[in-house]
Amino acid sequence: MGLLNVRGKGGKMALRFRKSFKIAPGVKLNLNKKSTSITFGTRGAHYTINSKGKRTKSIGIPGTGISYVETSGSKTSSTSHSTSNTPQADSNFPDNDDKKNKGCLVYLLYFILILAAIILSPILWLPGIFITIFFAIRKNPDKKKKRKHILISGCITLVSLILCINLPSTPDLEKLHISLDKKDFAITEKPSITLDLSPKDANISSLDISDNDIASVKYKNGKAILTFKNEGSADIYLIANDSIKSNKEKITVTDPDKEAKRKQAEQEARQKAEEEARIQAEQEAKQKAEEEARIQAEQETQNQTSSQQQVQTGETVYWVASGDVYHSTPNCPSLSRSKNIYSGSISESGKSRPCKVCH
Repeated sequence: MGLLNVRGKGGKMALRFRKSFKIAPGVKLNLNKKSTSITFGTRGAHYTINSKGKRTKSIGIPGTGISYVETSGSKTSSTSHSTSNTPQADSNFPDNDDKKNKGCLVYLLYFILILAAIILSPILWLPGIFITIFFAIRKNPDKKKKRKHILISGCITLVSLILCINLPSTPDLEKLHISLDKKDFAITEKPSITLDLSPKDANISSLDISDNDIASVKYKNGKAILTFKNEGSADIYLIANDSIKSNKEKITVTDPDKEAKRKQAEQEARQKAEEEARIQAEQEAKQKAEEEARIQAEQETQNQTSSQQQVQTGETVYWVASGDVYHSTPNCPSLSRSKNIYSGSISESGKSRPCKVCH
């Protein structure tokens, strides 16, 4: 918080300056035109000590305008009750009764300022230049105090600048290599990507992934984590600091639930196809058997018809004593091994059916 007012009184202009810095939780460093102070506490209850030995206790109820303020260490100690929402400003009147405490507190405040310069060194040296110039051009009848202010602010600025220059800088990233423990992932997994930086101590300020519909990357605390959005395969690579591209890695992402349903559907389709093939084979076998039976029946009918015709025409047939078959020629291969071959009509042979080879 900072405050800079220009007031006119009796035709004269007066410059009023006040600035507060938070140096720790519940601790603020206050700078104004004639003194420096430290405030401990929070809103509604705080304790302030300034460089002139003045101590102020303030207790109030925020938002109501009711507060209790007690001041000590000045020429005249006072206690007051206030209904104002604005906390009382630190007094700038000199304290002649507590010079020893004043001197110790001033050096303590100077030490805190230098410590803050070391902690905030990357940025504090810039405003430190303007603060030093302010103390240099400021009109102050006390030349000794003016030199002290210039010296302190100059030391703070110099320390901060030296630290800022000498702090080790992080080298720029030159090369990035990535690797994964495996290539196939379930869509619910969140694998970590191993990052190999060159140089090893290089800094990564931003990390993006190449355009794809499958995965995205989140970089936090030096770790790159993949999150999957869809199934599929893709060649991915990372882009560090908006310009450094890594090597490519191929990944395949599947959804376990969808994969199980797909396999089940394939199995059901295969079983259905096998059942349909079995039914069709049975039907074809049945049709074939029926066709063979029909052909055999027709053949037998033709044989009977031929036999009847032979009986009617008195055709000569040949036979042997054994069996129930007669032949149309004595040269039938079936009779080649027979020694006694008889001939005559079918009725004389006493045989019931013709030979399938020669008849």
